Amino acid sequence: MDKTSSDVLIVGAGAAGHSAAVTLRRSGFDGSIRIVHAEPFAPYNRTLVTKGILRGLLTPEQSALPALDSIDVETIPGSAVGMEERGILLHDGRRLIFATAVVATGAAPRPLQATGVSEGVFTLHSASDALRIRGHAGPTFERRVVTVLGAGLVGAEAASYLVSAGARVHLVARSEIPLAHSLGLPIATRLRDLHAAHTEFHPGRTVRSISASGSGGDVLLDDGTSVSSDVIVLAHGTVPAVSWIRSDGAAIEVDDRLRARTIPAVYAAGGVAAHVGPDGSLYRMDHWDDAVAQGAHAARALLHDLHGGDDPGPYRHVSGFTVNVHGVTLSGAGVVLPQATAETTSSAGGGLVSTFRTADGKRAGAVGWSAAREILAVKHELAGGF
Repeated sequence: MDKTSSDVLIVGAGAAGHSAAVTLRRSGFDGSIRIVHAEPFAPYNRTLVTKGILRGLLTPEQSALPALDSIDVETIPGSAVGMEERGILLHDGRRLIFATAVVATGAAPRPLQATGVSEGVFTLHSASDALRIRGHAGPTFERRVVTVLGAGLVGAEAASYLVSAGARVHLVARSEIPLAHSLGLPIATRLRDLHAAHTEFHPGRTVRSISASGSGGDVLLDDGTSVSSDVIVLAHGTVPAVSWIRSDGAAIEVDDRLRARTIPAVYAAGGVAAHVGPDGSLYRMDHWDDAVAQGAHAARALLHDLHGGDDPGPYRHVSGFTVNVHGVTLSGAGVVLPQATAETTSSAGGGLVSTFRTADGKRAGAVGWSAAREILAVKHELAGGF
C-alpha cells in the first residue's frame, strides 16, 4: 500500500476509535493502522470535560488518553468531509484509502431551534468548549448568572457544578419532567425536585429567542420570561456526527457485530452507530464506557471477518454511566430501548432502581438513584445479553 493507504483506517479518536486501535494491537494485528483526529488536542477522556476541564482542575493534556504512537498507530490530524468506496476525503483535499474502516466520529451537540440565536451561546461537548466557557466567564463562576438550556445528563451535571462554584443557575428544560423515559418516572421526578431546590428551574419551557453578545445575553422563553445571563450553555443532547457521510443526519445502522449494513468494509461504533433493538426499532448509545466497549467489539469483529480471529458474538450493552447531580449519584447499566417498559423499586438507604425490560420481559438496562451497588449487580447480570 502507498503512504495514504491503510489496512485499517479509523475515523475519530474518541472513546470508540481509540479503543478500536488499542484492541487491534493487543489482539496481535500487525497491519497498518491510521486514525483521523479532528480536535486540536491529543485524544482525551471526554467524561472529564465537565468533571475536570470546566472546573479548572485538569487541562486537556492532563485528560489525555494513552498515546497511540507507542503501539504503532499513526494519528492523522484532519476532519473527514466525505466518503467514497474504500476512501475518506479530508477537509484539506487529502484522500485516505483503506482496506477496512471503523467509523467512530461519535456525536455532535444538537443545534438550538430558536430565532435570533447569535454568537455567545456555548455548547459543552469538547475540551475546547469547556475552555471557551471558562475564558468567557473569567477566573471564577462566583456570582455569575448562567443559563443552561437542557436538563439531560450533561445539562444536569453542568448545572450542578456551576451551582457548587457559586453561580446563579437558570436551568431550562423542554419537558415538565426531564428524562422521564430514560430514568423512569419516579427517579426523574426526584431529579426534577432536586433541580428546583438548587437552581432557578424552568420546566416545560422552550426558547423563543436569544440575544447574545461578548459580555452575555438575554434568553427569552416561550412564556415571556426573559433571563439576562453572563453565560449561556446549550445542552440539548446530541446527534450522530455523520454529516460527512450522509445528508439526512441518520446514524449508521449496524448489525450485531457492528458492521455497517449499507457500507461495504466499514464498521461503526459509539455515538455514530444505530443499533437494532429486539422489536426492530433503532437506537443509539452515547455514553463513554459503552463507546469504549463498542470500539473494542468492532475491532474483534473485524479481525474475525478478515483475519480468522475468534468470533466476538453479538454486541451486548453492558457498560454504564455515573454522574453526580447536587450530591446525588445517578448510575446506569445496559440500555433503555425505545419501547422498553420501566418498573421502579426502592433500594437500601432510600435509593431507587428503575429496571427497563424488553417486550418479552428480559432486563435490558437499569438506572439507579443512590443505588450504585444494585446497578453493579445488574451490570454483571446483563453480561449474558438480552
